Amino acid sequence: MKKLPPHTLYDPLTTPLRYEEYLSDARQQYSEEEIAGLLGVAPATLQTWRNRYPAMREAQTCGRERRRLAFVKEAKRGLFKQLCGYDVEETRTVLVEGNIKEQHITRRHIPANVAAAIFVLCNMSPEEWTRSNARTLDFEDNNRRAFTVKVIDNTAEKVAGLEKGTRKKEDTGSDGTAEITP
Repeated sequence: MKKLPPHTLYDPLTTPLRYEEYLSDARQQYSEEEIAGLLGVAPATLQTWRNRYPAMREAQTCGRERRRLAFVKEAKRGLFKQLCGYDVEETRTVLVEGNIKEQHITRRHIPANVAAAIFVLCNMSPEEWTRSNARTLDFEDNNRRAFTVKVIDNTAEKVAGLEKGTRKKEDTGSDGTAEITP
């Protein structure tokens, strides 16, 4: 029996559209091998089609761009939730001998994330909120506790503090340095 060439399975109306759909599916994240399997061909055939048919190359470009835009949309949605805070509902079910005895529903508020706010401010309003002229100094005290001090325009801000214990005194000198004593 004579083997048919791979391009005979290619349908110019549907194959590029299906290929683009599989590529753009951000939730599934299909690999090239999986997409070839979904199209019913070998990965080498899929590569041949991309080389031979401009519609397949365009479908690849469009599918990847649609997937990138879906990721950006989800990232923005997640960042917005982190920026504003959000509420969650937790359900705890107590089972007795396989039957539901009672259910407890608890509503909790997840507060806004400060790091998300800093990220948004630095990227959306860089002229006001910039960190480009900052210097970060890392050091340890005699008790091997780590400190990080960020110096901006001769003003010291404590970024991260003691690993254990509490800070008792923090003085900022006129030269922009910070002396921190536990």
